[in-house]
Amino acid sequence: MDGETSRDIAASPSMRAYFAQLQQEIDACYTLANSARRKGCDPELTVEIPQALDLAARVEQLVGPKGIAPKIRVATQKIGNRELVSLEISRMIADRKTYHFDTIEQALDQAIRTGLAILTEGVLVAPLEGIAEVRVGRNNDGTNYVDLYFSGPIRSAGGTGQAMSVLIADVVRRDLGIGRYIATQGEIERLKEEIPLYKRVQHLQYLPSVDEIDLIMKNCPICINGEGTEDEEVAGYRDLPRVGTNRLRGGACLVIAEGLCLKAPKINKHIKKLKLPGWEFLEHFATKGVEPSKDSKEIPAIPPSYKYIGEVIAGRPVLSHPSRKGGFRLRYGRARTAGLASTAINPATMFLLDSFITVGTQMKTERPGKGTIGTPCDQIEGPIVLLLNGDLVQINDVKYIRNDIKKIIDLGEILIPYGEFIENNSFLPDSSYVYEWWIQELQTKEGYLPKNTTPAEIITAEQTLQHVIDDKIGRHIDLRNPTPTDAFLLAEQYQVPLHPSSNLFWHDLPVTDHQKLIASIKEQGTLLTEEHL
Repeated sequence: MDGETSRDIAASPSMRAYFAQLQQEIDACYTLANSARRKGCDPELTVEIPQALDLAARVEQLVGPKGIAPKIRVATQKIGNRELVSLEISRMIADRKTYHFDTIEQALDQAIRTGLAILTEGVLVAPLEGIAEVRVGRNNDGTNYVDLYFSGPIRSAGGTGQAMSVLIADVVRRDLGIGRYIATQGEIERLKEEIPLYKRVQHLQYLPSVDEIDLIMKNCPICINGEGTEDEEVAGYRDLPRVGTNRLRGGACLVIAEGLCLKAPKINKHIKKLKLPGWEFLEHFATKGVEPSKDSKEIPAIPPSYKYIGEVIAGRPVLSHPSRKGGFRLRYGRARTAGLASTAINPATMFLLDSFITVGTQMKTERPGKGTIGTPCDQIEGPIVLLLNGDLVQINDVKYIRNDIKKIIDLGEILIPYGEFIENNSFLPDSSYVYEWWIQELQTKEGYLPKNTTPAEIITAEQTLQHVIDDKIGRHIDLRNPTPTDAFLLAEQYQVPLHPSSNLFWHDLPVTDHQKLIASIKEQGTLLTEEHL
């Protein structure tokens, strides 16, 4: 087996022995399977799936070239970021000092496929079948350019992989001295018809406008071409010399719409880091969705995103419309019950929604915009409800009060890891004012803000502050959940905002409603002490 062995893994002797035993049993299974294949009852006489211990080995076994695995491991350890690793390895292959290729097209082909395999972790079909062919074509002015032929399976690479394959091709073609693509008007108009038509027959996450297609085609240095993937054909701009089919090119449509358009912010970061000229047109897509503030000193406003309900299937419940008051309130963090691409909500909210959301229920959220699964977390705030007797309460246990609920006012908090926004290159919306914000303001006032952010240091700093506050006030105050009286005492004495548990969502009410509430309390309200609550 290529790659590291169980002896190279940082583990205890007993664990290494366990890995070695697994390897022996796997080898025995392969030997048995190969002996069965040699009987000639299958299309192949050997097992097609090679063994690979890590990403580097998988990439080498999947697309090659031979001996690239150690270089991928070194680059990964040195650089870390997988997208930058794929660019580094692709340039290394195209350099042709280590690897010999008969033609410049072979060098291009190998570099792009290997780079894409690194991005897709060597487990997807995209590097093999998503890129049908790599050619070097001729512009009308006689210069050469890279002609990338995509096919349907490029969809499995996702938007980032699709867009990065184009960026890899551009980086490599510069090293090889190949010119940039100059699109003809016919090729531009062809895609203006082709992408909307493809949207009608296949799922497309984003449909770029005619102007956006024009912007990409006139500025992209790589020709995004493809083979016909659908039976439908274009009506206009047929039989173009540099387009080999009149059928819809699904791969090319996907790369432009879901790759370059949707993943422009992520690609743009790498372009700026590498200081690559010629990609300035991506700024249009990278900044799309953020409304510039009238005051340049203010943070740009993030408008509601309707994407997640744009294609909702009939019968699926919509729990909240985009950025609507009363919907889930964002809280950054990760629960022990959660994993990758998962979110957490209060169990009371689950129960209150007729248990439609349970552990593992698939959901789509406004941001970061990808699919997710629901998991429970009882450490975040539950829903706010209006009772039949007129009381407005926030609940964390709905079982014994369910029959008394008249209306759901607020769904409570939804816990989303910060890393999910980074992974999807999404803007960070404002979080609600929560305990973690409040305690840091109090720690700053008293000089106990932890210098580092390890869990142990954060807990120690909170415990130290708790003792200091108790000593100064002369009695114990629960900093996590103080009584209303204690919340006001802390705010007044330490000049910090009111504790989140006593800080209601006044911003959800219009000013006119504030005035009505004040008048109603003056006329009919009763002041209760904590003993009466």
